[in-house]
Amino acid sequence: MLPHYSPLKVAECFQMLATLYPGRIDLGLGRAPGTDPRTSAALQPGPKAYPIDVFPQQIDLLRHFLADDFADDHPYRGIHAMPRSPEHPEMWMLGSSLQGALFAAEFGLPFCHAHFINPGETARVIDLYREKFRPSATLAEPYATLGVAVLAADTDAAAHHIGKSRNLWVTQLLTGNRGRFVSPEAVDDYRFSAQESSIYASVEQRGISGTGETCKIQLGELGQAHGIDEFILLTITYDPADRVRSYELIAQAFDLANPVTQNPPNAKAKADKP
Repeated sequence: MLPHYSPLKVAECFQMLATLYPGRIDLGLGRAPGTDPRTSAALQPGPKAYPIDVFPQQIDLLRHFLADDFADDHPYRGIHAMPRSPEHPEMWMLGSSLQGALFAAEFGLPFCHAHFINPGETARVIDLYREKFRPSATLAEPYATLGVAVLAADTDAAAHHIGKSRNLWVTQLLTGNRGRFVSPEAVDDYRFSAQESSIYASVEQRGISGTGETCKIQLGELGQAHGIDEFILLTITYDPADRVRSYELIAQAFDLANPVTQNPPNAKAKADKP
């Protein structure tokens, strides 16, 4: 959530991570506050706060801090994001709306659409990103990713049961009721209002769940429908062991001996250069 931070601070934090773990660090940039106005104000108090309308300028500053290439006449020339290293984080744009796609396209960045938030807009958002994409120094052509809520278990019924915790939690967030993240059994005893029942049913339809093979099939269909290059899986469970098991089952279904991206965006862009 870049509006909460100064570009130099973000550059230094992620530059350090990229130096410690070469080739493994992605820097995802979002412009939404990610919280309510009161909490947002607490995160960035004072007159130096960054309003959302300067988000493009923040991205531009961040890129220059990471590349260490401000023009000679720029007021920040000579200010370096430390540590100075040949390793840099991979910059991504994150978004759930058309505006996020436009920012990613304008700056020539890979884009991850929050399908788990706004699945109904996925086609429009991804199509707009590809249509408006401008090649950049780090990416020659568009690279589209979906963030998808996915939960795998040993049976479809088990996945449905485990998923109740997240579904109720999201339902409560959407209705302004910040309840505790409870067990699936507690959800069975929960007394839903009419509004909550309707929202809960909608939340259930936003994600993918089932056995590893079921998830593989549905992810494949989703990827083919939108020409997706990569998925980011969002798995939230009451029991951490269920989350680990979900990743294991999906890795097995896709026959992933080494679940590390083999063709990151920068490698793809560099390969396309003469």
